[in-house]
Amino acid sequence: MTELLRDLRFALRGLKRRPGFAAIVVLTLALGIGVNVAILSLAQTLLLRPLPFPDADRLVRIQSFIGTESGHITQREIEDLQRESESLEQVAAYYLSQYNLTGDGPPEAAPCAIGTTQLFQTLGADFVLGAPYDAVQDFIRQYRVVLTHGLWQRQYSGDPDIVGSTVILDGGSYVVDGVLAPGTSFPPGIELYRQVTEYYGLDGRRHSVVARLAPGVGLEQAQQELDGWSQRWEQQNPELNRGLRFEVVPLRDSFVGPARPYVLTLVGAVAFVLLIAIVNTVNLLLGRAEERRAEMAVRASLGAGRSQLIRQLLVESLVLASLGGGLGLLLADGWLRLLRSLVQAQLPAFLEIRLDPMALAATAALVLASGVLAGLVPALRSSRAALSHGLRAGARGAAGRRGGRLRGILVTAEIALTLVLLAGAGLMIRSFLALDQQDLGFDAKNLYTVRIDPPYWSYNETSQLIPFYEQTLPKLAQIPGVEGVAANQNLPLAGLDGETKLTVTLEGQALEEQERNPFVHLQSVNPGYFQVMAIPLRKGREFSSADREGSRPVAVISQRLAERLWPPGSVLDQRLKLGPPDSDNPWLTVVGVAGDVRSESRTGAASLDLYVSHLQHFTGDTYFAFRTPLEGPAFERQITAAIQSVDADIPLFDTMSMDGRVASVEWQRQATSHILTAFGAFALLLAAFGTYAVISYQVAQRTQEMGIRQALGARPRDLFTAVLGQGLGLFLRGTVLGVLASFILVKSIEHLLFGVNASDPVSAGIAWLILLVTLILACALPARRAAKLDPLLAIREGQQ
Repeated sequence: MTELLRDLRFALRGLKRRPGFAAIVVLTLALGIGVNVAILSLAQTLLLRPLPFPDADRLVRIQSFIGTESGHITQREIEDLQRESESLEQVAAYYLSQYNLTGDGPPEAAPCAIGTTQLFQTLGADFVLGAPYDAVQDFIRQYRVVLTHGLWQRQYSGDPDIVGSTVILDGGSYVVDGVLAPGTSFPPGIELYRQVTEYYGLDGRRHSVVARLAPGVGLEQAQQELDGWSQRWEQQNPELNRGLRFEVVPLRDSFVGPARPYVLTLVGAVAFVLLIAIVNTVNLLLGRAEERRAEMAVRASLGAGRSQLIRQLLVESLVLASLGGGLGLLLADGWLRLLRSLVQAQLPAFLEIRLDPMALAATAALVLASGVLAGLVPALRSSRAALSHGLRAGARGAAGRRGGRLRGILVTAEIALTLVLLAGAGLMIRSFLALDQQDLGFDAKNLYTVRIDPPYWSYNETSQLIPFYEQTLPKLAQIPGVEGVAANQNLPLAGLDGETKLTVTLEGQALEEQERNPFVHLQSVNPGYFQVMAIPLRKGREFSSADREGSRPVAVISQRLAERLWPPGSVLDQRLKLGPPDSDNPWLTVVGVAGDVRSESRTGAASLDLYVSHLQHFTGDTYFAFRTPLEGPAFERQITAAIQSVDADIPLFDTMSMDGRVASVEWQRQATSHILTAFGAFALLLAAFGTYAVISYQVAQRTQEMGIRQALGARPRDLFTAVLGQGLGLFLRGTVLGVLASFILVKSIEHLLFGVNASDPVSAGIAWLILLVTLILACALPARRAAKLDPLLAIREGQQ
């Protein structure tokens, strides 16, 4: 211990004598460690942090599919699973809605999950007051609610007697059965729960399903059981279940599934960044060791053993790494702020990105590993040189040449790693730019969207809603700066999880032909919707004010849906209905074909859209889309005033520009592009610095040689070119390795790319050119210094 303390004091004195060197090493390690801690914190949050429910790894969601289109689950299927499934211990159903809360203050919209009692039991939710409504009340018309802790505190002032009392929601009276414990709500953003009713009937495909696997049951076993049930349900109810399959997925994937491959890519990239930082640090320490050869030789001659010399140099390295780790934690906080600004808005509150104990442990491991890795090679080389020939004549030249070769190898590796990062960043940027050019099927620019939900107790019939919309839409259109207003219950890119996917039946279609009928994206829109959204009309007409309740029910469908359902040229005047043939839904006559729209993301296929007129179809909650350059609170106040001049109890919610909605469904790709670009810039800086350090060192080692060459007639330009050639030699060797590594490693992100191939020559060429220019600039300063050497002074200096 005494020797270690002595080595520590000696290391601190040495670093104090070379503050510039110490600062560069500490900053290099701090940048590498800081960004690693931040990305590991992100990975831990999204991939490893437990969900806020007991035994959350057993929680799954069940989804239905026809082809690649996903849908929901019927009440009949839910009850069958609850009654007979052996792999699922508990099964719960819900769908999303919202309520308008009215009281002393302005009306407020509260997102609501309308679900079965099993939802709380399945999730393992805790209650601070009361209990969930009884299971016997599921699918009957008993209106009871459970409040989240946040809503109870905010809207009802934490009233301890709230259980059993009546609250007013949408103008109706609801009995409060309980209050959830803090942080246990699901789905994210929900503020209250209402008991589910039979409103959609046994075969209404409306519900989302969350379930808990039985103990010892895995996903594969549960999926096998669902596969068998899919076949049985199709045989028992072919009109509803033909061609339908069911899939079970972990509940965590509902939150972070699409982000997983991007996070893993960032973890791999940040490991490269740390490796580059360590390589750069090794290079710096090797240079420092070369300067200290005489000192090490003196210590060896005075009796210091090799283990003592190695220990001393490793202690210095660990001191530098510790300082780098401390500063890295401070820098990690800045990186975490950046990550939160990029992705936190897309995550539920319980997945807050923060520094946690696992990240702190990772930091300690990174500091130790960085210190040992960065210091071990210089320590071994310096100790061996000191003991063998550190004081002999010619030792400087021989050791210097060997040290220079090793440093050159390290810089070559650094250049190769940097090229891989730059190539990956270039591919992600080019992919994002290609994605930005992808046509959504409508014009998202200057489009601002808000959502409202007229209270059900006041507007529960189409005849009641028609006057509301006919009064409201003209008032909204009169707001200064508004060019047009569109209304759509299921707006593209809104990410709704409600009644957005339904099956259809074609008139005269045989039962066996119904298997090819897909889920459709039902949208109830106003006359003029297509014009405001800039969706082209391919055939027929759009809706008019004459398409209203009491007139012939009509529909407009997307081009892709038309091609899916009927032969070319035979679409107009065809009839179809929502649901199975025996449903009570009316037959809809196709009067128009609209252009295709990507309703879920730019990368997905165009949705299979079926539009109905909101003057014929019941439309409760809806979005208004404004064609205007206006946005923000002031504009929203004008919208609110116009709506509340018709009904004072209707608030706005889910307000966002359409560009914001586009960004919200593409945040993984956008954030990855930004972060990889930052990694590439940092790696480029380190590669440039490492190249500069090596070339400068080589110039210093060859001072006498260059003086002699000048004395023999070499021109300054020749020396400049010779030194620059050394740097280019490192660059060429590094790029050869980098290109080979890029072909292998960049393939790992091929599935994340859009509109660009992993072997894209443009991305590789740009990365190569950026690296070349940067390294030429890094070599230019030592080359210029070599060109300006005075021959006599250079020869004299080289002899010293």
